[in-house]
Amino acid sequence: MAVIGAGDYIGAEIAKKFAAEGFIVFAGRRDGAKLEPLVREIEAADGLIVARALDARKEDEVAAFLNEADKHAPLEVCIFNVGANVNFRSWRPPTACSARCGKWPAGPALSPAANRRG
Repeated sequence: MAVIGAGDYIGAEIAKKFAAEGFIVFAGRRDGAKLEPLVREIEAADGLIVARALDARKEDEVAAFLNEADKHAPLEVCIFNVGANVNFRSWRPPTACSARCGKWPAGPALSPAANRRG
């Protein structure tokens, strides 16, 4: 599962919940160093997380992030949780997110792999 915008509050809580449920979490936010507390917390609870810096305003970064996530495990859930402090020319997320995460990328979008999981 991927969280684009794994900030200190909502994004981090989403990541922790999915990690607790056994998902491999890919977490991205603009300042990758700020992901370190989240990584420590998930790993301390025996969860799996891959964290990296990610600027959701850059299509190529989002595509690379999602492709990397999909190589580790089938991408079952994608959360586009970019904060209000991120300026887009429009509110629509990058095309790569829409193509990989389904019709409503601003919330959880389940893939066929997620349906198999239940």
